[in-house]
Amino acid sequence: MHEMALMESLVGVLASEAPRHNIAKIKKVKLTVGALTHALPDALQFAFSVLREQPLFAPGAELEIEERETRGRCRDCGVEFAVEGNFGFLCSGCGGFAVEIIQGRELQIDYFEGD
Repeated sequence: MHEMALMESLVGVLASEAPRHNIAKIKKVKLTVGALTHALPDALQFAFSVLREQPLFAPGAELEIEERETRGRCRDCGVEFAVEGNFGFLCSGCGGFAVEIIQGRELQIDYFEGD
């Protein structure tokens, strides 16, 4: 379960950023998680439920997760499309293999709130 390690890293970022924004207790965190990270939202929620017991977080702190599908853009014809599966990316427009991934690798803190 790599989600616990991911969440520990994200909590480390929050611990360094919160004081810079004059936040003593974090009440809410919003993450964006791309499909290619293979991070399961339920497992991230579980990891957060364990880690939110730290003094950094207010009682009942919440985690909101926005999931992002994998999207590609064909370098040959320019078509943007949702990528099905994780292997053999094929352009849905021309059938070519020159596909660049434009969405789905994200794992980012969008924002956090607190007092």
